[in-house]
Amino acid sequence: MSRLLKSIGYRFCGFVGGFIRNHRGVAMAEFALMLPVLMLLAAGSFEVARYALMTQKLDRIAATLSDLIARSSIENITETEISNIIDSALYMAQPFDISTGNMIILTSVQGRAGQAPEILSQRVSGAVDGVSSNIGNGIGGDATLPAAFPDAGSGETLSDGETLIIAEVYFDYEPYLTGDIGFFGDMLLRAHAYFRPRFTDTITFPSAS
Repeated sequence: MSRLLKSIGYRFCGFVGGFIRNHRGVAMAEFALMLPVLMLLAAGSFEVARYALMTQKLDRIAATLSDLIARSSIENITETEISNIIDSALYMAQPFDISTGNMIILTSVQGRAGQAPEILSQRVSGAVDGVSSNIGNGIGGDATLPAAFPDAGSGETLSDGETLIIAEVYFDYEPYLTGDIGFFGDMLLRAHAYFRPRFTDTITFPSAS
């Protein structure tokens, strides 16, 4: 009986020892442990690249819109022309779809002697909650330019009669993959561009379609 028990004990110990020494499946277990981390890194990399590309798109849209208006050879841009310029933003944003969640503000301002610049024209397309122009609102009102524009004295940031075309582009960015798990949540992207008219002293455009 003792001999039988010893034999069983030896076999059991050999089985346990063989099980401990067996490393088959370790790589699969380690991969299963690392898989969530790898998926998070892949999703984060995708979102960072998408975010960077979207900001570049918005910068280009703002610069292109203001430049197109500044290149006008006539002082009064028609409704058809300004509508076409705004619609071009949707094509420039491809492959991204910014038909919703975007806001484009085009403003023409002119300097006044001893005063803040005046808003000559302003066109708003789209809407984003809680967003308004950083330049100012209302035709005939004062325009506020960034600190990058030097103070010419007596409150002037533009010389008397000098015109500036400003494009502001806002987009409510929503991540595809990482927003639901707390990374790269919804955020407001913005881009601004400033151009002076090339061929006329002033440029105006319709404020509403």
